[in-house]
Amino acid sequence: MPFAAQDPTGDVTVYLGAKGVVELELVSSGARWGRGPKKDLHSSNKARVDSPAWHLVEALACLVSPDGNDPIIEGYAAKARPLSAADKKLIAEAARRLNEAEAKKLMGVDHWIHDVSWQESLEMLVARPTVNIEGLVGGYTGPGGKTILPARAVAKIDMRLVPDMTAAEALAALKAHLAKKGFADIEVNMSGGYDPTTTSANSSIITAAVAVYKKNGIDPVLFPRLAGSWPGYIFTGDPLRLPAGHFGMGHGNGAHAPDEYYLIESTNPKVAGMDDAVRSHVEFMYEVARTG
Repeated sequence: MPFAAQDPTGDVTVYLGAKGVVELELVSSGARWGRGPKKDLHSSNKARVDSPAWHLVEALACLVSPDGNDPIIEGYAAKARPLSAADKKLIAEAARRLNEAEAKKLMGVDHWIHDVSWQESLEMLVARPTVNIEGLVGGYTGPGGKTILPARAVAKIDMRLVPDMTAAEALAALKAHLAKKGFADIEVNMSGGYDPTTTSANSSIITAAVAVYKKNGIDPVLFPRLAGSWPGYIFTGDPLRLPAGHFGMGHGNGAHAPDEYYLIESTNPKVAGMDDAVRSHVEFMYEVARTG
């Protein structure tokens, strides 16, 4: 998969897989719940009428620990594979070579969860399943106020999965947990998702990528998996069982954010612009052919 792998200093991390993901909507409505309004009401009626929006907030709260950081969906992470000794060794080396301050700067954050160390944050990034709120929509969200009691509220959720979790099992665990906690009326609409993917560091596609990076003066860091997701399981899973991964020089950042960018022309000789990034893919194809 094409990838702008270089950070602003020109360094590269090679990922040996990726987390899986489930994207979905949780919808709370008075019509489905049987309580609260079936259409928006004047908010004065909150004194006597249930709120589908607060009902959704309560449902969301039952999915995670009070600080929002630890999934507590029953059975959700039962099959999550713990880090192996080899994984921990790769992460320890990555923590030594990668720049924590630069990582925080790129993301615009000042703290990791629970103020853990740099190495522990990388271990969590690789090994922890997550439940994240992408967005919340309900009632009036325009300028000023509008005193209503909304009849419907929606939360957009993503759940990141590690080996050996599956998207189907994660979705089933979520639905069962909501029902058990008294939120069977919450509508669960999955919009997309797929399983985690893993590729050996010794596979031809990874060794070819590393060779091209080194040819260009880059000694890449190997990392157990990308914390984001892509459907590599189509290749690495049954029936193909082929290696799959990311490759590419060049730099970009801000994925999925309004200020996402890709570097077209580079003033840093260690960082490829678009022309050299394209050339690196040609080199990669030749290396795959030579070693395959």
